[in-house]
Amino acid sequence: MRRLIPLLLAALLAPGTLAGEDHDPAVLVPMDRNALTEELSASEGRVVLINLWATWCTPCLREIPDLLALEAEFSDDEFRLLAVSMDDAYSKDWVSAFKAKHFPALRSFINAELDMDTLVSSIDPVWNETLPTSYILNRDGEVVQKIQGKKPIEFFREQLTAAGL
Repeated sequence: MRRLIPLLLAALLAPGTLAGEDHDPAVLVPMDRNALTEELSASEGRVVLINLWATWCTPCLREIPDLLALEAEFSDDEFRLLAVSMDDAYSKDWVSAFKAKHFPALRSFINAELDMDTLVSSIDPVWNETLPTSYILNRDGEVVQKIQGKKPIEFFREQLTAAGL
């Protein structure tokens, strides 16, 4: 039984196991390229905002409260915020503590790939590693907007409306 519990926990926290489900904000879930694809497939029918952020990115940290406000503003069956920390996966514990202190309500994933490009290239093969970067996907799962740099909440609202919200 002692050996079974860690295995069950590992399975629950493995990338791709939460496809389409909202996870506990206290848990920073690893996300690889396959898990991102699964999450996006499970989110079809909703407008999705993928936000790439990092603890060392000041504009990212200033943008997160607006993204949380948008998440609260729209219904879960119409909109999904997919936040992904681009911090090194080896710093997961530190990033979890940082997020718990500053953004406890943010449900976030953490990049589980060896580099940032591997994850992001599944939706943007020409990403230039600028943070924050957000992608808005329409209800059909198509990327309709790429947003780089911090933008005001009104800008995000306009883009989400244009995408079908």
